Amino acid sequence: MMIGVINSQLEATLRLQVVGTNGQSLEVTAVIDTGYNGALSLPRSIVAALSLPQAAVREVTLGDTSRKVFNFYGADVLWDGQTRKVRVLCVEGAPLLGTALLRGYQIVADFIEGGQVMIEVIP
Repeated sequence: MMIGVINSQLEATLRLQVVGTNGQSLEVTAVIDTGYNGALSLPRSIVAALSLPQAAVREVTLGDTSRKVFNFYGADVLWDGQTRKVRVLCVEGAPLLGTALLRGYQIVADFIEGGQVMIEVIP
C-alpha cells in the first residue's frame, strides 16, 4: 500500500522516487490525474536533472482535443516497493501520475485538506 495526501487545492498527491539511468534519483510529489492515461509527466527541469534518455517524440491529443508534439523519456519509478520502468511525458507544470501506473490498483481518498490517499493493489 502507498499513502499520499490531499493538498490545499484538494488534489490527491503521492510522493514518488524517480530514478534516472545514471542512478541519480529525485523525490517528486505528483498529482494523481485520472484523466491522464499515461504513467507520469515531469517538467523539463526534472527530466534534465535526472539526465533521462529520450524514448520517443509523439503527437498527443490534449483534454481540449487539440494536438501537440511532445517528447517522452525513460525512467524508473519506485512503485509499491518495486522498481517499474515508465515512459515520462515531458510537459511543464506539476508532475502528474496517470492511470497507466494505477492499473490494477484502487484509490481511497479523504477529500479534505491533509486527508489521506491510499493506493493499494486490487485484491
